[in-house]
Formats: sequence, structure tokens, C-alpha cells
Amino acid sequence: NYLDSIGREIMERVDSSQNVNFIPRENLPSCKSGNNETWFGYVSLPDFLNSSDFVICTYNILNHFGEREFEYQVNSTVRHEATHSAQFCKAGNYLLGVDQSKFSGYPYERVYGPYSIYKNESYQVKLMELEAFALESEPYFVLRSLERFCF
Repeated sequence: NYLDSIGREIMERVDSSQNVNFIPRENLPSCKSGNNETWFGYVSLPDFLNSSDFVICTYNILNHFGEREFEYQVNSTVRHEATHSAQFCKAGNYLLGVDQSKFSGYPYERVYGPYSIYKNESYQVKLMELEAFALESEPYFVLRSLERFCF
């Protein structure tokens, strides 16, 4: 198992969500995103049955980061995608209310930097991604958000 104890708890909450039916999956064909983009995970927008795929692309994570960083990066990806899960459970404006001072540095670079895959996304999607990148290092905020909005 690649997940740390808080990662396992986060996945347990995602898997048992009452507001959206998240289906945890690993290495789906859609992980081969093409377009010179490498996806480490994604959560699909809930469909009309309120179901959503929660996908972690562990092959891509391993190939991109190597064995030494693998577990750390899998846990970061789970936190990132679980942030999106909480956002989708919340619905409405989706945002969880992360302090925007946490967006500077790494989150801002990932969303607005020269290698960003979010260049053509709406401002709303960019804000959702800023929150998700900021919360990769704050698993307890992610867990509380899941508990607050998914149950």
C-alpha cells in the first residue's frame, strides 16, 4: 500500500461519500493523456447520477518521479484529487475557502507557470486548482473538508 495513514483515511472518506458517489480507480486508459501532458490523477465532474471517477495514475507518477519519491507523490496526488472531491461535494461555487496567501509559490507556478496545463481553463477552474495544489501539503484540511461537504 502506497498511502500513509492520513492518506488511507482520506481515501476511506472519498470512497464512502454520501453526496457524490466517487469510484476510486488506478491507471485507467485516460491516464495516457497525450498532448505532451502527463496526468498524475483526476476527478471527473459528477454525472447526472452523481457518480464520479477518482483516478490516480500511479504508473505516470512512478515513471515521472522514480521510486524514491513515489510514495510521497502518490500521497500528494491523493490529497490534491480529494480536494477536488470535496469541492464537487460542496457544489455551488465549489471553493473550500483556502487562504489565498497559500497560493503563492508552488500552487501559483503549477497553475500559471510556463508549463501549466491549465492555461485555457476558466478563472473558476484555476482557483479550484490553486486550492488543490495548496492543500497537497495539508491533509487534515482535506479530511475536514471531505467530512464537512460529502456527508
